[in-house]
Amino acid sequence: MKYRTLLASAAIFAATGTAVTAQDISFSYDKNGWETGFQALSDGASEASGLNISPQLQTPTDRYQAFVQSSIAGGNTPPLFTWWNGKQLDSLVETGQVADLSAAWDKAIAEGYFSEAEKAQVSVDGVPYAVPLNVARWPVLYSKEAFEAAGIDNPPQTWEELTAAAEALKAAGYTPFNAPNVGGWMGLIWFSELMIRTDPDAFVGLTDGTVPYNGPEVKAAFDIWVDFYERGYFTDPREQDDTRFFVNGEAAMWLIGEWAAGVLETKGMEPGEDFGAFIMPTVTPEVENSIIVETAPIVVSRQALEQQPELSAAVDYLMSPAAGNALGEANGIYNGNIQSDAPNAIVAEVNELMAAQQPRGIVRWWEAVPPDLQGDLVSQLGAFMLNPTADNAQRIMDDMQTLNADYWAYQ
Repeated sequence: MKYRTLLASAAIFAATGTAVTAQDISFSYDKNGWETGFQALSDGASEASGLNISPQLQTPTDRYQAFVQSSIAGGNTPPLFTWWNGKQLDSLVETGQVADLSAAWDKAIAEGYFSEAEKAQVSVDGVPYAVPLNVARWPVLYSKEAFEAAGIDNPPQTWEELTAAAEALKAAGYTPFNAPNVGGWMGLIWFSELMIRTDPDAFVGLTDGTVPYNGPEVKAAFDIWVDFYERGYFTDPREQDDTRFFVNGEAAMWLIGEWAAGVLETKGMEPGEDFGAFIMPTVTPEVENSIIVETAPIVVSRQALEQQPELSAAVDYLMSPAAGNALGEANGIYNGNIQSDAPNAIVAEVNELMAAQQPRGIVRWWEAVPPDLQGDLVSQLGAFMLNPTADNAQRIMDDMQTLNADYWAYQ
């Protein structure tokens, strides 16, 4: 997303950024259902800084994005706000309106709160411009009851074991994978996963224009996707309650961010007891083991930090174990702070898997793809899920590449 996109958004929404005053610092976000956690973070940041920091929820996401973009274009950047990393963060940095948080990161790393890996997730050209709100790895959650009923003793470690488990689950009366296209955006999840299980370098190449969407690397992923649908491995994509089939026991596995463990807990499923987690294996052994990492950053207005230096104390708090624990206790969210407690057994299990397997962390497609392409490409992937045939897959790949080529031709 270039600066022109920010200016265009101003035509949709009037600049409504909150004025920076000592008594009123807004903390804007679009994470519906996280209200308790944002209130806890705001309370802690207020106490640490002496400022009155108040959370402001705005949904849906497209409206929230337009609000932030128009505010920046109008010179009224929200003091604190959540965003996305990857190329979405790049576009904000281009405006010059977000603060360099190198000083806060230097302190946090020196204290052992975060590693350089987390810093890299919120950096542009090596400079950190955000604080992690949520660092979520994307494993496969699995129902322990379903696995037991199907005679599966351990989570699959190879692709052959994965497909064998899916067949055993089908035989036991389960749909292997919960895969609703909630909100029209879930298509990117399976597309991304199958790409990194076959060729993670090609997946990265899709996000910078060096790999075409209708090339052999993408076709290999779509071939598996089509095959899985033909085998009956997926639930109805039209379902709009993303937890329904997993919670009611119809689906046995769910490819999702580990943050979903907290959501499932509110639905009566106990993390670690009712369900566990594993990292999906690669299709062939020579493929590098990888995992999608979703990092939701908190961004700070450069102007706000200059006018209210006390805001730096709020930033330091947001990078502390206390903040990580507050968010974890409120919403079951893990922000990547090494010294914070794992908010639930699934996060602890994924931490152990990461330490044991050392997979390559890959920025999620949503954040990595150029924002100007994001909506159109996601729509194409959703259209495939509604008609998952080989012929439609080829049409989707060709249409995606047309959009992709048109975009990169002007960069």
